[in-house]
Amino acid sequence: MEKIKKFNFFGNRTIFYIVPLVVVLVMIVCGLCYQLGSSKQYFANIGIDFQGGTILTIEFKDSAANSANYKTNVEKITQIAQEQQVTISRNQSSGDSSIIVQYTNWNTGKGGSVNSADDMNDINTAIQNKLYDMSQKGEIDEIVENGVNFSTIGNESSKNLIKTSAIAVAIALVLMLLYIIIRFDFYSGLAAVIALLHDVIIMISLTIIFYVEIGDSIVAGLITIVAYSINNTIVVFDRIRSVVKPLNKQRKKYEIEPIINNAITSTMTRTLYTTITTLVVMIVLVAMGVASIITFGLPIIFGLIAGFYSSVFIAAPLWGEFKSIGEKIKIKRANKKFKKKQQKA
Repeated sequence: MEKIKKFNFFGNRTIFYIVPLVVVLVMIVCGLCYQLGSSKQYFANIGIDFQGGTILTIEFKDSAANSANYKTNVEKITQIAQEQQVTISRNQSSGDSSIIVQYTNWNTGKGGSVNSADDMNDINTAIQNKLYDMSQKGEIDEIVENGVNFSTIGNESSKNLIKTSAIAVAIALVLMLLYIIIRFDFYSGLAAVIALLHDVIIMISLTIIFYVEIGDSIVAGLITIVAYSINNTIVVFDRIRSVVKPLNKQRKKYEIEPIINNAITSTMTRTLYTTITTLVVMIVLVAMGVASIITFGLPIIFGLIAGFYSSVFIAAPLWGEFKSIGEKIKIKRANKKFKKKQQKA
């Protein structure tokens, strides 16, 4: 802890700014590799929520979803999907007797393209008939009558979801900016919003790097991280304000660097403990959860790490940068006014 107190956070800010850029660069390289790879079609693992597709539910007569045959059942379902030139992106059990699989409307055949609504209906019907046929032949566990059902998500719904998600995150950032400007100052608001954008970008970058499916849960994850991260950032800004406000009232000059370093080190323990406790919960959920929880939990874990980093290494140093620039601008304006007065005199 003594080493942390002596560490110059503001003086080493350039290094801290470079690290997120490296992560984004790695994300771009990984995304291009995924896109060019033979087993991937997209830059990122985009789920059916954002590109359209089908949710297929198969209800078995017995507890086949949790039986020893579960893996065999999934393999057979995957084989049927591949025969129809679509790829299953997620599978999970539902209760004791159902298996749910998802696949996009991307055609993996020659010159891969997006299937139309009519094409998807034909594909889903073919998969449904094939499953019933395999069930009757005993190639998979017995399916109950009318036990194969599918629901489709169209491209238009996906576009609306993307638009709504972007608007929700943008509104959250604007409201955060206004709140921090009112409570602190303009420099704090600007630094906090940039730090939040950092969290969003790094969260998405790590999600792409580890090829985690990006679905509607990513929206909830983004808003959760924005709200969580801003709390840690505000604690640091509050410590800065407690020192700067009295000095401003007394019109005393002060050095920015020691104030920022002291604010970060004095709140480090609190920020670290709150992040670790939340991380432990999310790691346990991901380790023990089903696919839908994993696709929600992993981005949250990435966001928590990004939020801790921005609160400690990005937000306060940015405030110091903006404050210094603001002071220089004030001095230049004051000098210009003074020169104009001398010229008139």
